[in-house]
Amino acid sequence: MKSLSTALTGSLFTLALLAPGATALADEHEPETTEMHMEASFVTHKSAGHMESDELVGANVKSTAEEDEDIGSVDKLLIDESGQVTALVLSIGGFLGMGEKDIAIAWDSLDITHEDDDLVIRVNATQDALENAPEYEGEE
Repeated sequence: MKSLSTALTGSLFTLALLAPGATALADEHEPETTEMHMEASFVTHKSAGHMESDELVGANVKSTAEEDEDIGSVDKLLIDESGQVTALVLSIGGFLGMGEKDIAIAWDSLDITHEDDDLVIRVNATQDALENAPEYEGEE
């Protein structure tokens, strides 16, 4: 009986020694999970120099190359992963919604000002240049 007790104790002791190693091996193969615990911060009003998206979407765009002629309107904002607007997607050409084409113009190519409480967006390009610009396709 004593040899059975010794064998059992030895087996349990061996298992106790091996268990941490098995756990360590299992941990190596489990994907790491990263939890982000960030408190929300709140904004209560629009600061000077900021715009709301609805001020841009639908706004007319004028050509500085053609005496402030309306050349299209803003359909969408392109925003990068850091939250910065990188381009405006404009609908140009067409008549009554037929034959319109979407093009994207880089943010730094635009002149955006407020005149008499209205947002004015200008780009230094002719209507012909915009109509010949590559079409914005959306998703890659």
